[in-house]
Amino acid sequence: MEELLGVQKGTLPNTVFCMLAPDGKTRLSRPSRSPSFFRTPENLATQMQRLAAGYKSTVPDSFVAPIPLIHRVDLALNVAASDNRPLIVAYHSNTDELNTILNSVKHVIWEPEFIGQFMIAATTQPEDLKPLSGGTGEPGLYVIEPDEYGVSGKVTRFVDAQKVDVLAKTTLALGLNSFQPFEKNHQQHIRSGYLFGIEWDTVVPESDPMSVQAKQRYKARFNNRP
Repeated sequence: MEELLGVQKGTLPNTVFCMLAPDGKTRLSRPSRSPSFFRTPENLATQMQRLAAGYKSTVPDSFVAPIPLIHRVDLALNVAASDNRPLIVAYHSNTDELNTILNSVKHVIWEPEFIGQFMIAATTQPEDLKPLSGGTGEPGLYVIEPDEYGVSGKVTRFVDAQKVDVLAKTTLALGLNSFQPFEKNHQQHIRSGYLFGIEWDTVVPESDPMSVQAKQRYKARFNNRP
């Protein structure tokens, strides 16, 4: 990533954007911190479609991509809160039964009205459900509204494991329609997080020196406040 963006080793910023060809090497757009040079989301979509038209799909039309699972429920809560999206958690104590749930919902996840609308996680561990209020702890599919900081969540919809193949689409539609995203002010969000004792550490150590220094300055000001 450092080579892609053209920065010195150990100075990678906390965001990088670049579109690559299927070979994973050929650059189709210039590397940047964000896709802001496309000006608008509509223009970005148009340019992505134009670029994609130059490549022929190598998979059959019947192919259904795997579900993009976040590998831990607690991390999924955090990502959902950060992206201001609802979270889906599939749960069953039996691995084979959990896979059955995921296979039942896979086609639904990739329907146009649901693509990109949810974060998704799966677990066989009942303790992973403890931060979720309103849940039954029963095997099945949970739709969750994360709190502002992704520390906990509220179950808004649930479908039993035995009924996922029949009710998944309706359950996700109802959960998405009832979801109320938070209206966040960046500075107030950070300030309140420190007040609540909430601080997020990245899984990969942060290497953006400006970001690290800004966080240190803000935390010092907060700790030295009257």
